[in-house]
Formats: sequence, C-alpha cells, structure tokens
Amino acid sequence: MITDGTQEHIKEIAIPQRKSIKKIMPIIGLILLFSGAAEYSQAEENSFSAILDWTRMEINISVQVDLKKSGISLPTGRPQAEERLFNEYISQTERVLYSIPFDSSSTIRDLVEDGRLKPNTPAELALSAKTSSPAFSADMNRITGSYTINLHTIMSKLKTHDENADFMRTINPPDAPSYTGIIIIANDELPVHGRHSSARLEPCLFPKIWDTDMNLIFDKKFNESQKLPVHYADRDAIFQRSPSGLSAELEYIVGEKPLRIIARELFGVHPTDPVIDTEDARIILSSEENRRLLREGRLVIISASELLKTDFSK
Repeated sequence: MITDGTQEHIKEIAIPQRKSIKKIMPIIGLILLFSGAAEYSQAEENSFSAILDWTRMEINISVQVDLKKSGISLPTGRPQAEERLFNEYISQTERVLYSIPFDSSSTIRDLVEDGRLKPNTPAELALSAKTSSPAFSADMNRITGSYTINLHTIMSKLKTHDENADFMRTINPPDAPSYTGIIIIANDELPVHGRHSSARLEPCLFPKIWDTDMNLIFDKKFNESQKLPVHYADRDAIFQRSPSGLSAELEYIVGEKPLRIIARELFGVHPTDPVIDTEDARIILSSEENRRLLREGRLVIISASELLKTDFSK
C-alpha cells in the first residue's frame, strides 16, 4: 500500500521527461517493495481463523493481535488494544461474509454488487455476532477475541425480498401419507445434470430442489419460516441407535417419521441443488401437509462430512 506521504515523495522526484522517468523507475520500485513489505509485516502481527459450520449454520471466528509488534503497552493501552482487535475482526470478517455461497451461482458479494442486498449487509452481519470478553496472553503481549455469527438469526438480512411463490401442483396426485419432515440424502458423489461429470453436493444458504424432469420443486421463495430453509447433516446423523434412526438434533427438525429421499443428480453452476426422482417430488407436492414441511423449513440435506465445514482462515 502506498501512503499519502509516499505518493507526495514520488510526485517530488518525478520529472515529466522520458529519460528522467527511466532514471527514477528503480527508485519507485524500491518504494513499492518496502511499502509492500511493511504491509506484509503488519499482517504477520495478527492471526485470524473463521470456520463456517453448515450443520449449525454458524461461523466461529477467532482473532489475535500481537500488541508488542503493534506498539501497544498494557495496562494503559488496553482501550487501544481492544479497538485494534475490533477493527481487525470487522475487516477480516467482512471478507469472509462476502465469500459465503448464497445459492448455486451467487455469493453474498454478488448480491451486494447487483443491489439485491444492501451495501452495509456484511458489516451488519459482523456486528450481530455473539462475542466473549477479549483475553490477554500470560505475557500480556497478545489479545484474542472470539465471535460467533448465527446465520439463522440473521435470516432477514440474507434473504432477498422476493415475493412468496406457490408450489407446482400435480395432476392426479398419489395417495401419500403425511410425513413429519423431509431428508434428502446426497452424501455420495453424484452426476451433475447437463455435464459429463460428477461431484459431491456443496452447501449453500439457499439451495433449490429439482425433479428429474427438471421442474423446480422448491427454492427460497417458498420458505415462510424465520430461519434458513434448509439444514445440513452428515450420514452418521441418519444412522443412530434411536427409534427413528436419527440424531436428537435431526429428529427435532424433521420429527420421527420423515420422508427419506435419495438424490439422483446435482444441478447448478456449483453443485448445490439436489435433483430428486419425479415420483418422490409428487409425494411431497401431493398434500398440503407435505408441502407445509418445506414452507416451515423441515428439510435436511445429507452431505459429505468433509464438506460441512468451510475454512475461511487466511
């Protein structure tokens, strides 16, 4: 980064003649080199980690600032230390939030840039975090802060303002029982629709569901709950030693008698959207009770365990 002072220095030594400019180019190069090295050194003073846990729909963040290298002394410099920690948290966390996949083709950054989300949305999300009191190292040379952003509680900031839509209706709907929830199993590698390739399902905030005839069965416009419309879990959560075979966390979401569906394909620019068999889709759409499960967010997608945590640490 070139500071204002550096820019003024360059202006002073710059001569509007080609020969003179050639002479000062090495000097400018050295200035850029040292300013870049200073910026790198400053970045090395701090550490930052951010893990998005898709099963909990939360981001766990830890920020650490080296006070000694920052020239901050305690105890008199405590306010300055906490301010430095907070500024580091905000700047790094906004970067993380911009990168979160919104749907199969968009990130939070894309939605901010095209106007579907307000420009201050990432900052608001960062400020919504649950925080703990900053902790100092034993030698008082470092300060650490921990933060948790719950994506369910900030649903209103992430969801775009689309009008609610209604489900596609089926002709001659089958007689189907009423279920307590819906589980789509997509933890294995699956074909990607329209491509000669396969992939594993990648989590996102608002996945769509398609049937094998490529009818849209569900997307965010059908969701009426105050939480994100989908939950993620790994394979172990549906093979438990319990009457329902589910973990307690999953049973709370989808109940004791969920409809279990095996995904046939994946779809999207990124493979975030499960494609289910048309007959399974007809079961979901056959009754108001089953359609209501999607409206209320009683939907779980089973994905590979290694894809259920995204590391945004620098």
